[in-house]
Amino acid sequence: MSRVMHVWATASGVCVLVAVAATGCRSNVPVQPPDGAPPSGLSLSATPDSLVIRPAGSGRLQFVLRDGQNLPVSDYLVDFSIAGDASDGGVAGTQLSTEQALTDSNGSVELEVIAGNLASDNSSVTLVLHASCRECASALADILVTTNAYSVAILPVPAYDLLGSETLTTTRLLFYDNTTCSLLDLNNLNAAPNRPRPPHVPIAIGSSLVFFGVAAQGNSAVVGQAMDGSNVVRIGGCVDVPGPSLLESQTIQATLYMDHLFPVPLGTYQAVSSFAFASPLSATVLIQSAWQQWARCPLDPARLWLDCTIAALASDPATDPNDCLPVPGAEGTLGNLILAHRGKTVAPLSGTVASATDTPCHDRTDSAGRTSLEVTVDALFSGARARLTGANLGAFPTEIATLLDSVRLDSVLTVTEASPTNSFFVSHALGSLTFPDAPAPNSFPTSVLGLPETTALWILATLKKDQLTIPEHGFTLRLGTSARYAFEAGSLAPRGAPDAGSLVTFIFGLAQLSDHGTLLTGCSALDAVVCDEIQQPRGCLVAACQTGLAALGTNLSGAFANLNGDGLDFFLSGLAPVVDLDGNGQVDALGMASGSGGFAAGPGLWSAEIRSHTASFEIPGSWAASRVANMP
Repeated sequence: MSRVMHVWATASGVCVLVAVAATGCRSNVPVQPPDGAPPSGLSLSATPDSLVIRPAGSGRLQFVLRDGQNLPVSDYLVDFSIAGDASDGGVAGTQLSTEQALTDSNGSVELEVIAGNLASDNSSVTLVLHASCRECASALADILVTTNAYSVAILPVPAYDLLGSETLTTTRLLFYDNTTCSLLDLNNLNAAPNRPRPPHVPIAIGSSLVFFGVAAQGNSAVVGQAMDGSNVVRIGGCVDVPGPSLLESQTIQATLYMDHLFPVPLGTYQAVSSFAFASPLSATVLIQSAWQQWARCPLDPARLWLDCTIAALASDPATDPNDCLPVPGAEGTLGNLILAHRGKTVAPLSGTVASATDTPCHDRTDSAGRTSLEVTVDALFSGARARLTGANLGAFPTEIATLLDSVRLDSVLTVTEASPTNSFFVSHALGSLTFPDAPAPNSFPTSVLGLPETTALWILATLKKDQLTIPEHGFTLRLGTSARYAFEAGSLAPRGAPDAGSLVTFIFGLAQLSDHGTLLTGCSALDAVVCDEIQQPRGCLVAACQTGLAALGTNLSGAFANLNGDGLDFFLSGLAPVVDLDGNGQVDALGMASGSGGFAAGPGLWSAEIRSHTASFEIPGSWAASRVANMP
């Protein structure tokens, strides 16, 4: 940010002696009164310690002599001499108002310097004025003779409210002639239209620095960079110095307010964010309830198979959807016949999750003491017990809970310039999702998941106290759909089924019946034993069985949709420490593992909200992002 300096002047007087032309403002040489030994610890100082004078102009300095107790020393002889810089032909005719003078009662002596003419109007010459006295060190003052007889004192002031606890030690000031702050990029001073004046000597925090020979026309710019104890730039700024605001032979002071924080987070970063669910989500329980139907009752999956088949016989599908939940009296005549042969109601297996939509579990005998249909259907799996046991269908609820313990997001953050100072536009693009606790973790690119909104643009982030704060922005995460993909890859694929429908076909295809030399499988086997049991012709249940199993596959897959939301359903806001690993003023990482590489920056933090069909919930997250190589 550029700023125009606010100025005030430190006056230096002009020669007012009548005999300037003849004597060069010289007074008669004084004589130091004779006395004993000189005072001890004498020190001589010049105020100011430098002057800028135009050719044939003048400037005044004051010298003060003090003793070891810092008390003024009066009536003490001080000698003055001047040495010139011979470059560019030097300056001719420079004079002093006196070569010797006695200190007054305040221990001071005023001296006027009258500059001569430059060999060339375009040149400038530095003269060194020496003031000395007996038993004291010399005091020196620089005299710059130039047609640009203007000077400015720059006082750099860091914006500590932006720095937090950061400790600054020095400030480097860079003076650019014929330049404005608007032409300088504080993040890339190498691209400046011209080079700054040498030297670039750091000054202590709270100190000012005077620049001489400043042009009275046009504009100059001064950049300040405040550094910590490791000489790493932490904050900077720029101030414009308009030439017309300067005063001849007077030093104008300008405040350089440094409010541009470093390191700068501009660039592209690969981010990894991790979210842990502290407790099971309400929607997770619904998914578990649907998938535990494979092994919720003692005679599953026979009980489940009968439920889905009976529900498909509904007399009015409009009021009784095919959901594997048979309703007594609503499943038609055939359904009522089957219900009459089912076993007595018993408790579900221990460890299962209760659900309001659960159907009853059935015993091995019916109300009349006869063998129940569940036992008859269960016998169809007698030849495939090992394969059914190997499928471990009862593990699904646990695998779902483990799957939804946590989720990891890989994304790309791109940070660009914004206004005001220390503000940045961030674009955040989701790349892939991973469920790291799944039985077989897999990453799924967002393109594969078909998520409609995976990029948030023009997020206005702010940098303060070494933290980049990113406000809330949203995506379509579709956590349920993503979890279903992960479940299919990690739980179903190892069981030989790519999806829920395939699992249904595989499991119930294990059922077999040898019927007079003919091997019946799947729905044909179920139809044969059940239709015979209720004394109905063969084929009475084939269609209902097929419809019921298709509905089961759909219901199992659809259970994951309880975790989905409508529209944008995943919102993030957070912050991260900015880390400059090489001290070049550019951020290399946003957050990192504590102590990594000798830095104790810590990870970034997210506050996330997931909006599902059933509820909204908030989860914390941590993240870290590394700058992508060979990208801005």
